Amino acid sequence: MSWHTTEEQHQHPHAYIGDAILGLNDGITTTLVFALSVSGASGIPGTVVLAGLAEMFAGGVAMFLGGFMSAQSEKEAVQHQIAVEQHEIEVEPEEEREELRQIYREKGFSGGQLSSIVEHLTGDKERWLNSLIRDELLIRPGELRSPWRVAAVVGFSFVVGALIPLLPFIATLPDSSVIAAVLSIGALFLTGALKSRYSHRTWIRSGAEMVLVGILGTAAGLVIGKILASRS
Repeated sequence: MSWHTTEEQHQHPHAYIGDAILGLNDGITTTLVFALSVSGASGIPGTVVLAGLAEMFAGGVAMFLGGFMSAQSEKEAVQHQIAVEQHEIEVEPEEEREELRQIYREKGFSGGQLSSIVEHLTGDKERWLNSLIRDELLIRPGELRSPWRVAAVVGFSFVVGALIPLLPFIATLPDSSVIAAVLSIGALFLTGALKSRYSHRTWIRSGAEMVLVGILGTAAGLVIGKILASRS
């Protein structure tokens, strides 16, 4: 018997919302810190743009690779757990049957009803395995996320986020640093507000939380940069 991890035909958008938020937040905050630091040091918009674009694409590639490795490791760990359950069904069927019985007993089934459920689930090895995957490992069969999709979402979100604080410098607007900060805060708030669609928080609270995290990250980056510059 073999178990195949097939992709779900209709994946829910919230499955990748965390990856998108990670990429956007990291792209906005790190690039804003970078742009403000370079602008303060050189004062030349062209330098900020060139250095910022280099940082944006390098960061996007790094986030893509990091997202892929993270999702791939998660997928491999799940597949290993599934392989263990599959092996135990073959070599320790009674123990696995009793585990399934205990699971459904805790769900409130007993007597003949419990016996019928366990007998039905263990009557087919694929159904048996899927039951253990779902009820013991708490994983829905067929819903393993594609590492390539995770990588694409994280990497693309980073690039989009990184482009936002660079736009005023690309357009050579006056007070580019101030405008970059305002745009970044607005983008963070909008991202948080949109995220509230998949949570119980209000859009104002969710947006404010995102802004707070971004401001703290930006402030930390600027402070650390000044400390290191003062000691160099």
